[in-house]
Amino acid sequence: MSRAERDLLFEAVALDHLSSVWRVALALGGSESEAEDLAQETYLRAYERFRTFRPGTNCRAWLLTILRHLAADRYRSVRRETPIEDVDALEDRAPRAAEAPPAIENEEAFLDLFGDEVNAFLRRLPDGSRTALLLCDVEGLSYAEICQVLGCPVGTVRSRIHRARAFLRERLAAYARSLGYLSESRE
Repeated sequence: MSRAERDLLFEAVALDHLSSVWRVALALGGSESEAEDLAQETYLRAYERFRTFRPGTNCRAWLLTILRHLAADRYRSVRRETPIEDVDALEDRAPRAAEAPPAIENEEAFLDLFGDEVNAFLRRLPDGSRTALLLCDVEGLSYAEICQVLGCPVGTVRSRIHRARAFLRERLAAYARSLGYLSESRE
């Protein structure tokens, strides 16, 4: 395949998923500038490694896997560069799980998709559960695709999504009751 043919194929296959890559980069990076960097680096790496992509496979999952690895690498490098003031401060910044993506610091642009209460509850989810839930319910990825992106077994993906949905269902039902939209008898 010539370079021109590869470029055309890359444009046809990979660029269709730019909005998904952007949304997930925003969730993982936290700020718009970090999301721009992550999305740009994702596409740069994808272009450099496009010869390894198998046509007919899921390009969005492939791109999101690259994105997740980049975000994890950035998070690890920031942690290495951060001086340790005291153990308590370090524990406050520690991820909830070893493979969890970095916490979302400034989610406003990404979370404009949701209402304030949903945003507040989403922020309280563990990083891995929030990412799995967003990949499933916002991005529409299958469990198998989420497994590929997050690099974990399907059982882990299922349990993270289940726990995240249960957490949100419980909190949003309580919020709806507090506003009078849901009576105590309708649970």
